[in-house]
Amino acid sequence: MKSRKEELERKRQKLAELRRSREERKNALLNAQKKEATSSVISRDRKAIDELVASLVGDISSVSSINDKSSRSNTPTSQIQSELSNSAVSSPGLIPSGTQSTPELPPTPVRKAKPLDSSEILIFDFPPAILYDKEIQTVELYDETTEKDETDNVNVEIETSEPEVPVVKEVIKEEKITEFSEEEKKNIMQTDGFKDFFDYSTKIVERALDEPYDFMIDYRIDNTVEDKKANDNTLKLVQSFYSEEWTKDRTVTDLDWSPEFSELMLGSYNKKKQSLITDPYGVCCIWNLHLQGRPEFVFQTQSDITSACFSKFHPKLVIGGTYSGQIVLWDMRTKSLPVQKTPLTVTGHAHPIYKMQMVGTQNSNNLISASSDDMLTQPQEIIELVSSSNDKISDIAITTFDFPDNEISSFWIGTEEGRVHQVNRYERADSKAGLNATDRYEGHGGIITGLSFHPQSTGSYNFSNLFLTSSIDWTVKLWRTKSTLKPSIKEEIIQPICSFDYANDYVLDVKWSPEHPAMFASVDGDGQLNIFNINQDQEMPIFSMTVDPYHSLNKLKWHKDGKKISVGSSDGHIYVYDIGDLSIASADENGTFQKTLQEL
Repeated sequence: MKSRKEELERKRQKLAELRRSREERKNALLNAQKKEATSSVISRDRKAIDELVASLVGDISSVSSINDKSSRSNTPTSQIQSELSNSAVSSPGLIPSGTQSTPELPPTPVRKAKPLDSSEILIFDFPPAILYDKEIQTVELYDETTEKDETDNVNVEIETSEPEVPVVKEVIKEEKITEFSEEEKKNIMQTDGFKDFFDYSTKIVERALDEPYDFMIDYRIDNTVEDKKANDNTLKLVQSFYSEEWTKDRTVTDLDWSPEFSELMLGSYNKKKQSLITDPYGVCCIWNLHLQGRPEFVFQTQSDITSACFSKFHPKLVIGGTYSGQIVLWDMRTKSLPVQKTPLTVTGHAHPIYKMQMVGTQNSNNLISASSDDMLTQPQEIIELVSSSNDKISDIAITTFDFPDNEISSFWIGTEEGRVHQVNRYERADSKAGLNATDRYEGHGGIITGLSFHPQSTGSYNFSNLFLTSSIDWTVKLWRTKSTLKPSIKEEIIQPICSFDYANDYVLDVKWSPEHPAMFASVDGDGQLNIFNINQDQEMPIFSMTVDPYHSLNKLKWHKDGKKISVGSSDGHIYVYDIGDLSIASADENGTFQKTLQEL
């Protein structure tokens, strides 16, 4: 850019020099015209004087004028008159004008002066048209303008006899390509700027190469291929995420899909089994369905990550809960380290955070986090959960929780004792803030590992009072919540409305489908993914597949379109499956599900 400015400055100076030389030639021409006009006036005055003298002195004056023609041409008028008067007095044939006898002189022939020709020279001075385009075109335009000016002013140059101003053409030299040595290349490749550029550029190329379009298709023939798996009871593997650098020897602790970009998903991991000093304890990877082999973003922290999620209202932010009790915040627009984190104080969590969830709206939202240190923490308040049973006060160890759809004041928690409790965030007319000690949901015989509320709360069918729980007792149970508007006066035990006793190992997670009202999925310690449809079977899954026979599946998460489901294993792999036609709900699916619940 600097060289370009210097080049334009040199060209402006060159134009100024051309204009200055043109002005000098113009001024010289005007001076020549003035001199010519002055000489013509002097010659006319001399002609009139000669005629006057001839009329006065007759032949002598004419002879004298003829003999002295050359001398009078350069003699002043006063000197000529004095010489004529002296010659008239001293000549014997002449009589002074004061005498009375004045002889008549013969008429003096008057020579007619030859008329002078006059010419006019018209000078047209056009300013040069300057166009700024490419470098070579600019130089050529300057040359053409100079040649045109020289052609228009050729007469002026001949009369003034001034030398032409030479036009200096600027030669653009090609820059020589610098060759770096091997050491210089290594130093450049080790800089942060080059690494960021190379990483970003290769991601773009990999996304483009992952495009499934068949560029070898022949439109002249029949390209329809019969899908052999159309009626097969299998799922289609869309993508598998694993990284030797970041996820090897780590366990997947949580999964989440981006609320803004449908191709992005989150996976959080704990510490490596055999880690080095330089390895981070906790890792959170953002994976892209169109980018194979490596994550889109990698976030780190100095503690195992036990829970993570995208911010529902700020999709560029990622929130993580750690084993040390800290909550960390990462930003996709910055580096891999947290931009904010909670302090390790007595007011926060002191034990691992097992679940986090954002509730509220765009303008008013809260992050709820649960830990096994007997409290549920918010940015503004702390709720300690204790239960009184048989005159004994015992602390509640939370393992998971969930909010009903469109509900922000009440939620349900799962505990290590295998019970489910209702918790109120605020005081009400008939209930206090904290644990609802009167309503107890009992049915599991082990730790509750997952809790999920039905996502359908609008329309003619409202199933938001249904929730599922999974446990290490190898079962999944379906519950119906008791109305929060009418709390029990005395202690009441609520039983599940349905139990699914199908598994041969711990059931580690369960989730409702976001689109199908009667469908949910679960994963277990055998590495199996099970899909249920309560309208078709109330006891066994309609589809079951072993994803990894050697490792357990810890977490699962449905995509918001209900057609894809992701599962995470204990060896650091994440699998994304397309369930195909299983996710499609018929028109009367809601009514059928309502009748099925009444039968249960």
